[in-house]
Amino acid sequence: MTPRKYIGWGVLALFVLGIGNFAVGNLQTRGSLGKVEKGGAEADTGVRELMARNVLFDALQGGAAPKTRLNAIASLTASAKTGKNPESFTQLLQMLKDPDTEMIQEKTHPVRDAATAAVASVGTLYPDLLLDAAKNADGAIRDQSRAALTTIGAPLQTQMAARLEDAALRSPVGGILAGIGADTVGLVTPYLSPEALAKFKDKPDDLVAAKLQLIEIMGKYTVTDAATAVLPFENDPEPNVRRAVITALANIADPVGEPVLRKALANPETDASSRAAAAATLGAFGTVPANDAMVTALGDFDLAVADAAATGLGRAIKTNEATARVAIERALASPDAAVRARAASATAAMTNPDLAKQALADTDAEVRMAGATALGAILTRRGVGAIMPADAAPLIAALRDSTGAVAAAAQQALVSVGAPVVPAVAALLSDPQDTTAYYAVRTLSAIGAPSLPVLLTTAQAGKPGARWAAVTLGEIGDVSATPVLESLKNAPDAATAEAATDALAKIGG
Repeated sequence: MTPRKYIGWGVLALFVLGIGNFAVGNLQTRGSLGKVEKGGAEADTGVRELMARNVLFDALQGGAAPKTRLNAIASLTASAKTGKNPESFTQLLQMLKDPDTEMIQEKTHPVRDAATAAVASVGTLYPDLLLDAAKNADGAIRDQSRAALTTIGAPLQTQMAARLEDAALRSPVGGILAGIGADTVGLVTPYLSPEALAKFKDKPDDLVAAKLQLIEIMGKYTVTDAATAVLPFENDPEPNVRRAVITALANIADPVGEPVLRKALANPETDASSRAAAAATLGAFGTVPANDAMVTALGDFDLAVADAAATGLGRAIKTNEATARVAIERALASPDAAVRARAASATAAMTNPDLAKQALADTDAEVRMAGATALGAILTRRGVGAIMPADAAPLIAALRDSTGAVAAAAQQALVSVGAPVVPAVAALLSDPQDTTAYYAVRTLSAIGAPSLPVLLTTAQAGKPGARWAAVTLGEIGDVSATPVLESLKNAPDAATAEAATDALAKIGG
């Protein structure tokens, strides 16, 4: 036999042998996957067989049924629970990016969710692998690993704190630590010490990034220690760091940060967003200096800051109403109508309605609008049984306001108060000014069913207000009004009869 023939037969033999091995391998893989699908002890055996041949991940990600993948996760979890099988845990981490392609339309991810729960259940046994996965290049693995760390929480807080050295993990693990609770603040504060930051002395960009990340983390706590930790950076040379300090102190809202927040609010060189955050937070302290700072800011050149100051004063009322009242009285006496309007809006948080009533009598329409809204909020909080007619009288009167926007604000406020104001509003149905009657109709129809008894009594031929009562009944649309409206169709007053006919058409009668 010639050498060429030997070579030909050899190639053929290798080809046949390769096909045979491929077929055997496929049979073995299918057999192992069958064990996986059965679950239990057989599944664990199947997983070990697949892992030994390095085909588990390819098989599971290559189109295996969800049940197969879920059973594999269960078996991998059982294997990882020994604490001695990092390979199993690594495979679990890979399952975090399971595509769940057949579930995309339903927007559910049962395999991925099962893998995340499994990783969380055994993650304390492999903290380094899990923390490394939390910065994985694959977004699904990275995000789900962080979700697992959040689920685990306190048992891994020491290991997570150690990773604050890592710029890629600093923000996520810091956020998780803050979520665990105030007890973890002591794990973070050492990284803001001069000694810890000294290692960045030759890397200014890294130093700024570290400060920003760590200060942001501190801002997620609400304890004095967190505020104290960021105070040294109040005058940092980097503007972004100074802004981060103000934001953090505003979030923490601890009294030790009040002087810094007041100074930031008063400084026009501070960026507007930081000043607004400071203004809104100062109300948490209930002090005279804080209240004075907010009153001054009500007239700020930046509207966002001015509005935030009004929000802060509302918060100050809840903190210490007596102290805040003095500041708001001063603001309501300001010659600047915009300041008075913002102060009026803050009175909505008060228990005593007298300052809101004062605002409702202001010469400026914007102030009156704010006063109407505030008075409505105060009365609504009191509840039905605690509202006296005199309390709502300024709102009733405001329905006659010459400025439509004020009347509309009063109408909305009366609707929020509800049933107690129905008789007084119904009396306006006979007002000689149609615009006043119109706002009465809008108010009563929005209040709805509680208005019916008074309206049915008023919608009688010859009675003042019958026409507008009919209009209101049509707006409410309750069939119980049909007999009264049928009778009113024959009213001698043409406008009243027409209103009754239109109302019946709306009701369907």
